[in-house]
Formats: sequence, structure tokens, C-alpha cells
Amino acid sequence: MLQPVPLWAALGWTILFAGVNLVQSLRLILERRPVKLTPEEEHVRRLVFPDLPPRKVLEVLSIGHWTSAECGEQLIKHGKSVESVSLLLRGKVRMTKSESFIGELVSDNFVGSALLLSGMPAEVDATVVEPVSAITWDIGTLKKYLAAHPETRLAMQHHLAVDLADKLKHEITDVNRLAG
Repeated sequence: MLQPVPLWAALGWTILFAGVNLVQSLRLILERRPVKLTPEEEHVRRLVFPDLPPRKVLEVLSIGHWTSAECGEQLIKHGKSVESVSLLLRGKVRMTKSESFIGELVSDNFVGSALLLSGMPAEVDATVVEPVSAITWDIGTLKKYLAAHPETRLAMQHHLAVDLADKLKHEITDVNRLAG
């Protein structure tokens, strides 16, 4: 700029590069700022995704939606394919098969986890018996997301396995109690 003939092309390129670097720096600052989770989001993180950073937890929660259900609502119907899986945060769901009581799902249980893994139509009915608050994911969307994010998929699969094992343990305990 201070030369007898200013170098306008060099000045233009310098301004362009400075602008690009400024935009990239702002993006990095925004991406790395601390994430504050709500108490419910933090509960889900501790329960299902303890090894994931809060930003990743927000990402997986953003593909789901927070739901509530009142007493009497059916979350799963016998013979129907399940389109979503829910993590109960509050409330109680009664599981029945041909009108026979199987068990109850409570806070921190998944509704539809076995059907998510098997992809088969439901053989049970799941009915809300205490008002429910849950995070619900559409199965198709969740599968696509988990396929693209292996660390989140591993955390989810681990919790689903623990959830199913816990349900089986309670089922075996109930059968033994009834037989004994």
C-alpha cells in the first residue's frame, strides 16, 4: 500500500485469507465452548452415554424427542412393528402378553429395546400405568445415526444389552418366585 503503485491484488488476497481464517477461528471457538446439559439430559448421559462428551450426547438427543404419555396409552401393540424406542425417565409401563401380566418397565428402562434389536413385530402390549416422561427415537433415524457414529453406537448397544439382561434377570426371579 505504501509503494508508488499499490499492489491491489496482493492486498485483496491478504484480506480474503484473513477473512477465511477469522471465520474458521470463530467456528472453532463456537464448537469448543462448554456445553451445559439440563438435569434430564445429564441423567440420560450418565445412564446411557457415560463415556461420551456432552456435545455428542446433545447430538444423539437432538435426533430424538422428549415425550410424555398418560395412563392407558399403548406404547407397543401386539402384532405391530415398533417404529420407535423410548428411554423411560419417569413413570411405569405394564407389559402383557395375551392379557397375562409379564412385568413392568420403570425409570431408566427402554421400551421396545428387544424389538429394536430383532426388528420383529411385537408379541406383547406395553401400556402406561403411571404417567410417563421419556426420550423417544425413531428407529430408522436412530439406526442411520448410530451407523455413522460408532462410539455412540457402542455406548447405546452396551446400555441396551444391560437393559435386556436386567429385564431377563427380573423375569427369571419372578418365575422362580411364582414356582417356589
